[in-house]
Amino acid sequence: MTQSRFRHAIFFVFGLLVTLIGVNAIRAQEPDVQLKTNILKFINASRTSNLAELRSVTTQAFKQADLPRYAILARLGSVSDVNLGEVESLLSNLTVVSVDAEHEHGSSSWTFSIDVSKKILAAQLEHAEVLGPEKVISGSARHHHSWGGSRRPVVLDCDQAPAACNKDPRLVEFFYATDRNVTITNNIASLDPSAPRSGKLTYGVAAVHIPEDHEPGRIELPSEWHFISFEFKSPLDEKKHFSIRRLAATSLDDWKQLLKLQVEATNKTALIFVHGFNTGFEEALYRNAQIVWDLQYQGVSVLFSWSSKGKIQDYLYDQDSADIAQPEFIDLLGKLHDSGIERVDIIAHSMGNRVVLPALDQIASVSSPIKIRQLIMAAPDVARDKFMIQLPLAQKVVEGSTLYASSTDKALIASTHLADFPRAGMIPAAGPVILPNLDTIDVTAVGDEIFGLNHSVFATNRAVMDDLKLLIINEMKLPRLSQVRRFPDPPQQPTYWKYK
Repeated sequence: MTQSRFRHAIFFVFGLLVTLIGVNAIRAQEPDVQLKTNILKFINASRTSNLAELRSVTTQAFKQADLPRYAILARLGSVSDVNLGEVESLLSNLTVVSVDAEHEHGSSSWTFSIDVSKKILAAQLEHAEVLGPEKVISGSARHHHSWGGSRRPVVLDCDQAPAACNKDPRLVEFFYATDRNVTITNNIASLDPSAPRSGKLTYGVAAVHIPEDHEPGRIELPSEWHFISFEFKSPLDEKKHFSIRRLAATSLDDWKQLLKLQVEATNKTALIFVHGFNTGFEEALYRNAQIVWDLQYQGVSVLFSWSSKGKIQDYLYDQDSADIAQPEFIDLLGKLHDSGIERVDIIAHSMGNRVVLPALDQIASVSSPIKIRQLIMAAPDVARDKFMIQLPLAQKVVEGSTLYASSTDKALIASTHLADFPRAGMIPAAGPVILPNLDTIDVTAVGDEIFGLNHSVFATNRAVMDDLKLLIINEMKLPRLSQVRRFPDPPQQPTYWKYK
């Protein structure tokens, strides 16, 4: 090639590059509706850990391990709009774009790598600011500074408060209160076998990791085998199994301080889970985490763990423990109320109802009791006649009450024989408990146990979790699901609801 031709070729290539860069610059100035939609979906899906939505807007090269682990997204709330900023085309199939997102409770700034199909290759949160009413909290959770005005930053950017940003999105963090005689060392809880009940409440916080392949209604744990004197347990795999990442006891003052900070970042609502008979402390932690994750609950989560021995043969001991825990549950409700919680939802399972119902009866006589938005009673192990007396009294402080009952619950069948009296969670031939202002739902069709008899055998109860989510999160009244219908069928007068 002659020198003249070579020079012309260089100018041609240079001119082509300038033209392409100019076209890219013009395109960058044009509003990209699809890109904005994908980014908005990505941030919202990261906030709620919606893997299906994330897969729909990310490339195959984007791995679940690459998900942005920013706990601050839960505080920011849902995204209302995204604004595309500077766009830089690095390669023909790769674009880097800066984005400002407007949230329900603040704003965030991001850098995204985008492929030619407008899908996301990578993402990085650069800055986040959560807005609150009158306080600013920066760095240390213990320092408060009063501000005037209506909305001020309560969590500053990730550089100043990195602990608020870089966390696992599949980590469920919650508070606990227990009257178990428990000692916690290196995230492991050990009970005093000679005196399992302490007689007083102790407090703490927990964080449980949810596995990637989790199915709603289940708690995936390593397999255990027992044969004669041999015992085998498969190794823990965090991609497949629930795992406790953090478990720490706190002083009451620290617990209340942490609680108040959480209340400020939420809408002043709390969900309390009270477990049932035959439930150890670790099992209760897993169950609470599973419920919070499956519901995608965004308020304050509190586990009330009373002193069940966690063994089937200790049924009578557990009954006494549930009775002893009633005033402690009242104490917990008072502390939540004093910390700024205005609305509480309660899920009480099995013998946990023996704790909750008398406690609500007692606080109904208080001049300004905390209000219970929804009381959910799953398979209550309470004598049927006693339940019919206690619930109307408890309903004085309850806006809505729901009973999930079954005719095939194994634990309640055994309890009925032991106590020689039918339980409120059972459905005999005559029908379930029917009371005014109570939504009774027959869940016999979805499995023989609600939340399981123990934590090594599980019932598949996604249908129940779906109904709970619509009740607690969406505040929907019945009918909420197509498979739940009035019963009995016309021309008889329907009196309760039933899964078909």
